[in-house]
Amino acid sequence: MTNKQISTNQRVLFFDQIRALMIALVITVHVPMAFGISWMGVRIPIEGAAVPFFGGISIWFGYFCNTFFIYMLFLLSGYFVPRSVHKKGIANYLKDRLRRIGIPFLIGLFLINNAAWLLGRLSPASPLAELPWSDIPFNRVGVLWFLVVLFVFDLLYCAWVALRGDRFSVDTSVPIPRLRSWLISAVVLAIIEVVLTTRTDLWAALRSTPLDGLGFQGMHIFTYAFLFFLGSKASFHCWLERLNSHLVVRWFRFSVALALCLLAISLVLTFNGSMSSESGKLTILGAFLNPFIGWGMIAYLLLWFQRNETKYGQWLATAGIDSFGAYIIHPLVLVVLLEAIGFIGLNHWLIAIAASAIGIIISFGISHQLRRIPSVARII
Repeated sequence: MTNKQISTNQRVLFFDQIRALMIALVITVHVPMAFGISWMGVRIPIEGAAVPFFGGISIWFGYFCNTFFIYMLFLLSGYFVPRSVHKKGIANYLKDRLRRIGIPFLIGLFLINNAAWLLGRLSPASPLAELPWSDIPFNRVGVLWFLVVLFVFDLLYCAWVALRGDRFSVDTSVPIPRLRSWLISAVVLAIIEVVLTTRTDLWAALRSTPLDGLGFQGMHIFTYAFLFFLGSKASFHCWLERLNSHLVVRWFRFSVALALCLLAISLVLTFNGSMSSESGKLTILGAFLNPFIGWGMIAYLLLWFQRNETKYGQWLATAGIDSFGAYIIHPLVLVVLLEAIGFIGLNHWLIAIAASAIGIIISFGISHQLRRIPSVARII
């Protein structure tokens, strides 16, 4: 076993670097949606010989990233909660969370999201173009579902502290859970995800309500809760800094193998023209494999960034600090970009790559500039 104990400053550095990468992946994953169900009303037609391969890769890439990037964000969010509650007290902590989550949520809900839907409706081939004004999906949470769920988890942790008392202290003598514990958690959560994924009526109903984001992510809610509270528990024992590198690398290889198998299946179904009829079975299989792939990817990213944090240094950590604002504003940024370059005859691959790269740069850039304003920096 190889354990790596690091200081608080270093720990914040590589955690922020991971946040930057996760939000960049979130932005990237949202771009291909414009070629399928649409992104905030923008839909780019996908006809042509290259479509099957592009469609198969896009579906797999979205699935693969979804096995770890949101999981990682909940894990890291939970990791810092006990320290903050202990430092500020429950009342001051919740007051701070209401400011730092509530204000961006309201701005994102009523300004960013609504502006994105309005502009998306004006784009060529928009599925919203013929809808009456009253049917436009204004005031939908969209990507802001993350903030809703995160605040609920914060409330649950604070309720637990209020019942049992604030006993936060770091004890590194407690060993990190072993392979058996991780396997049991993966199996149990995989079964729960499969059961929830089959509740298609529930998620379809949620997607037609203001809580539409939960209609796409609600089937993972127990896994999100597990990782948030695992992060809280890990902060008491510095588990994320004391990873078993041998176990991490072995599970990471297993995760990559599973992900490549799903890629092969996705491509075969796409080229055979049977993706539409078999997508339900593929979704069930993906739901079962989610934790098995996710555990390996999360652990390896934590280990890799710990060992290489000086390689990317402060600039990536700064991007991590800016990532919250980038997450809030990226829906509108992507709508503008997709409308600007999505209908000028470029290859689908070029549109997706360009929109992803430019979207990341602009979203993080705007957030960074906004954070130069002291009053804004206190919120995002």
